[in-house]
Parts: sequence; structure tokens; C-alpha cells
Amino acid sequence: MAQGLLIVDVQNELVEALDPARRKTLFTNVNLLAERARDRGIPIVYVRHGDDGLRQGTQPWEIATEIGPHANEPIVDKHFGDAFKETDLGDVLAARNIDHVVICGMQSDFCVDATARGARERGYGVTLAQDAHATYPSGGKTEAQIHDELHAGLRALDVELVPSASALRPVK
Repeated sequence: MAQGLLIVDVQNELVEALDPARRKTLFTNVNLLAERARDRGIPIVYVRHGDDGLRQGTQPWEIATEIGPHANEPIVDKHFGDAFKETDLGDVLAARNIDHVVICGMQSDFCVDATARGARERGYGVTLAQDAHATYPSGGKTEAQIHDELHAGLRALDVELVPSASALRPVK
């Protein structure tokens, strides 16, 4: 199996709403994954969300410069939570012989979850870097509580959850 790293929706507007300490931790872990992927020759694909709130071509819509892509790393633009829905992500992964994705990014309970589920539905192996995705407290729940629920649901779908430091190991 060939792995690829999907960095989902780490866009200016989304990360600016995080607590500064949480934002720093997210950037640290996403950058750790990206550096390891580049060192190991593992392809990286960035995903960027666009809608009425995140308008294409604006500064809030852009990928955060702290984790921005290198010149040869593709960006897949999407309009739905699932990064595979009505995009060319499947083709981008196929062109790189990727059949197992490691996912990180924003927002845990929306686009990260939808993309992980979409990947499983399409037959990809999926690993979630459990310390490299973030969201906001919502519905009376803390981010940690949201993550606990998300992780339980993804484990039930046979999604592997591991820390960033070991997310890009060889797939069994």
C-alpha cells in the first residue's frame, strides 16, 4: 500500500478562530507530519474548502502560511465536507498510487470526519493523526469530548487512530 497525507482545510479563517495555544499545537503536529512525509517521499495533498463564508481567492480562504504547500503539492478545492464529493481527489490519489490516506486538519467533527468516512466508503485505508486535527467547543461539549465521540465512531469503521509521530509508518 502506498500512503498519502491529506491536510484538510487548514485555512486562515478556520485556524484563526482557535485558541492561540491550540493553534500552535495543531501547526506543530501538522508540520511534523508534512516534514516526515516529504522526508519519506510520501505524497501530500492539501484540501481547501470554499463556500459563502470562505470565498475563493480571499485571505480567509487561503491555506495557512504556517503549513502551506510546496510547489509540487496539489491542492484540491471542495464545496462539501467530504473531500471526495464532486472533486478530483480520487484521481489525484490514483495518479500517485495512493490507497491509504493519513488525515489531519480542520474541523474534526465536520470535514475531517466526512473525509475519513468518504475515504473508507471508497475503499481506502485510513489513518487519522489523532493529535493533528482540531475543532471548536460546540453544543455544550469540549473539543476533547467531540474528539472522543469522533474517534469512537471512526474506530467502528476500521479507521486507525495514532499520534502524529507514528502516523506515517509503513502500512501493514
